[in-house]
Amino acid sequence: MASDNKFPPIKGTYNGINYYFQDGKQRQRKAGGGFTTESIKNNPKMQGVRDSNQELALCSKFNKHFKEALFPLINDLGDGTLHQRLMKLFMQIKTLVEAPAGQRTVGKGLFCDMGRKLLREFKFTNGPQTRDILGPITDFNAETGALKAVAFDPKRLKFPKGSTHFFMQYGVLEYDLKTNAFRFLAGDEVVVAAEEVARELELTCAENPVANREVFGVVKVQFYQKLPDRYYKSFAKGAVGIGIV
Repeated sequence: MASDNKFPPIKGTYNGINYYFQDGKQRQRKAGGGFTTESIKNNPKMQGVRDSNQELALCSKFNKHFKEALFPLINDLGDGTLHQRLMKLFMQIKTLVEAPAGQRTVGKGLFCDMGRKLLREFKFTNGPQTRDILGPITDFNAETGALKAVAFDPKRLKFPKGSTHFFMQYGVLEYDLKTNAFRFLAGDEVVVAAEEVARELELTCAENPVANREVFGVVKVQFYQKLPDRYYKSFAKGAVGIGIV
């Protein structure tokens, strides 16, 4: 492409001027003043950028540890959007912390009611959510990790076509703010048939959570079809559901 004055086009920086193309035309502007690695690192005016980068990095690290802890329940979801959706959730939770920018963390956000509420309402899958799985009344004991669903009713769940049962896995997610570390405590696993009647259901863990840590009950359901030889996993839309209590 030639410039309007018939000279060859110029791209780059010369004598303090940036030459570039925009909308098919050659343009120029004074060099400098932009975001560079050096200015972001040292310029006092870039402190806000440094704070934002710090919080983003901590949020990404939190997300990584969170998924690693829940690996026993989410390893087979095959959802490429989960990471970014969790990042969006955690970035929202960290803004709940009443602290200066750069000092807000997701972990601190989970120690407030709204932070816990946002995590419990997060939609991991297109399948059943917490209320669908457990019913409207639940009692979670943070000291023992036991979860009681007072009105558990399999008929509340929408069974994918051909499904006859669902497998339910239960566990407790434990978070230590001081070390920014998660631990997953595996709990009961039960098989439930579609025709079972409503009842009270209690799920437990073999190990009690450590005191003074933030803990959540986590339940996963996976639908199956039972045939004479064995259970066959359903791959229909909505065949997997995860809920946090």
